Parts: sequence; C-alpha cells; structure tokens
Amino acid sequence: MKLNLKTISIILFYGAIWGIVEASVGYVLHFLPTLIAGTILFPFASIILYRTYQQTQSSASLLGVGIVAATIKAINFLLPVTNVFKIINPMISIILEALVVMVVVRSLVKSKWVMKVTLLTLASITWRVIFLGYMGIQALTTGFVAQQIASMNAMVSFAIVSGVLAGAMSFVLLLLLSIPAKLRKPVIQISPILSMLTLSVAFVLTLIL
Repeated sequence: MKLNLKTISIILFYGAIWGIVEASVGYVLHFLPTLIAGTILFPFASIILYRTYQQTQSSASLLGVGIVAATIKAINFLLPVTNVFKIINPMISIILEALVVMVVVRSLVKSKWVMKVTLLTLASITWRVIFLGYMGIQALTTGFVAQQIASMNAMVSFAIVSGVLAGAMSFVLLLLLSIPAKLRKPVIQISPILSMLTLSVAFVLTLIL
C-alpha cells in the first residue's frame, strides 16, 4: 500500500465513519435482543471496508480503517469504566472484522453475486469463530466469561445464526449500494479536512454516547 495524502484521508474518513456507526448504532443495540444486535454492526462494517477498497485498491488499507475505528473505540477508556472487557472486546472484534474482510475483499469485488453472498457469509462466520477462540483464552486467563461463550447455544447463536444473518444483511446492503450507478463513485470528494471533521465527530459521539 502506497501511503499518500489521499489514501490516508480515505482511511481516516472510513475509519471515522465506522467509529460513528459503533458509537451511534452500537448505543441503540444495547436496547435490542442479543440475536438482533449481534447481526447489525458487521453489515455496516463490511460495506465501509468494501468502499475503502474500491477507492484505494489496497487490501492493506482495510486494516488501517479497522485500526482507526478501534482507536476511536478506545476513547471510552477516558470515561469511568466498570468492565474493561466491554471496551477491549469490541476493539478486538473490529480488528478481526477488518482482517477477515481484507483477506476476501479482492475476490469479493470481482465475484458474481452468488459468490459475493457466499464470501460475505463466510467472512461473517469466520471472524466470529476466531473471536470465540479469543474469548475462550480470555476466560481461561482472566476469569471473565463473555456472554457469547456462556453456553454452547450462545456460541452457536453468535457464530452461526448471527453470522449467517449478518452475511445476508451485508449482501443486501451491497446490492442496494450497487443499484444507482452514480454511487459506485464517491458522492463527495474525501479530503484531509473532511476526514478530520468526520474523525472529530466520531470522537465526540464516542465520548457522549
């Protein structure tokens, strides 16, 4: 990946958008049933990462977007914290989502629609399975047992049921995004100023929500 001002601006912009989604949509999800909440964020993340690749043509830039989004999430450490894992675990999930989509994004962009939904579903399930492994290690080393590994039913629901639903939702969003031809190109030009403004909004929302 060649880091120039344009690429950095795109990474910061989409990382900030992801941070805004995590802060705003993530806040609302606390009031929804676990199964529904578990399917919502990955579709948004996958579309953000997909658009990042379209504009940078660099799979490595997706990891950059994930790092920016995870860093925004880390701002919560500045607030009173009762359980650090409620901050750490979402940060880990963000990085895992970025890494998994990064692996498949080239094929995803070039594939036909049937393969797209397959890849999105596999990506959705894969990061969840890896995340379950991480939470298992976390439970063994710290004693903290996350809700997702509290039972076999919880693990299957998180990895498979939510994974398949999130993959399907990602496909629907991608399909809707591709309908208007004009949306294949940025509606607005991403500039350093816009990126910094979006980043500022993400910081503020993370602090207040």
